[in-house]
Parts: sequence; C-alpha cells; structure tokens
Amino acid sequence: MKAIQELRMEHDAVRLTLKVLDRICQKIELSGKLDDPQDVDHLLEFFTVFVDKCHHGKEEELLFPALEQIGVGRDKGPIGVMLKEHQQGREYVQKMKAAISKLKAGSVSATVDFIRTARDYISLLDQHIDKENNVLFPIAEKQLSETKLAELSKGFERIEEKKIGVGKHEEFHKMIDQLESAYLK
Repeated sequence: MKAIQELRMEHDAVRLTLKVLDRICQKIELSGKLDDPQDVDHLLEFFTVFVDKCHHGKEEELLFPALEQIGVGRDKGPIGVMLKEHQQGREYVQKMKAAISKLKAGSVSATVDFIRTARDYISLLDQHIDKENNVLFPIAEKQLSETKLAELSKGFERIEEKKIGVGKHEEFHKMIDQLESAYLK
C-alpha cells in the first residue's frame, strides 16, 4: 500500500471512532450517566496508541521531515499547524482520561467535562483530517518522489511495529468493528 493512501485509510478509521465517541456523548446526555466505561477506555487507548503514537508518529517522524526537505514550511506553514493540532489532541485525550476517572469515582460534574472535551476533540480531529487529506497529502503525492514515498511506506511499517507492536493494528480494527456495531448500526 502506498504511504499516503495508508494515512488516509487510518483517517477513515479515526473518523469512525469519532462517530462512536459522539454517540457515547449523546447517550450520556440522555441518561445522565456513562453506561459502558469499558467502551470509552477502548476509545481512549485507540486515541493514545493508534492515533497519537502510531499515526501521528508516522507523520511527525517521517512525512513532515520529508515535506520540509522539499520546502514545505514548518513554523509558519502547514506542518507547524499540524504539529500544534497534534499537541492539542494529546491534551484533549488527557482531559478525557481525567474526566472518565472522576466519572468512575462517582463525580456527576465530570460528565459535563467529558462531553465538552470529547466534542472539542471530535471537532479538532475532523478539521485536522480535512486539512491533511485536502492540503498536505496532495502536496506529498505531487512533490515527493516515488522512491521517497516507498521509503515512507517502509518506515511506516517500522513505526507501526515499534510504536504499537505486531498484531495490535488488527486488534484495533476488530475493536472498531465491535464499537461500530454497538453504537452506529
């Protein structure tokens, strides 16, 4: 699979989990409680391990430096924006984790914090994915050589093995399928 196509497919998986997260928020709003904390734990693991360590790792360690080498700006350019949004996403995930811990401990007020932060995260990633899919990735596809794109693909495999481990990608997809069936069908 080509490097940029792989990143786009990962975006599709992320968007599906964001829809599940939104549905969980809706259920909390209706019932006033978190029905299945384990589902949220699975999503938070996905956001931490797959989205941040693996997907963002591929971008930050390999794609962005390759784009910088061909003149795509970092500080005042699109790469700087993407990096800032990656950091913002990490902060939202940490806030969601803190809110879920409080919810599990019986704090009713943590419900509002969780929903607000979850919706901020959903909005951030939706916009972030649009920017990458429609601005950054087309630049990469047009301006990076076939050789460089092939190098990226190999590097992505190494990052996936190193950051999340062999077989974990498949486990995440199985989890996504289960959550999709539970919340979106």
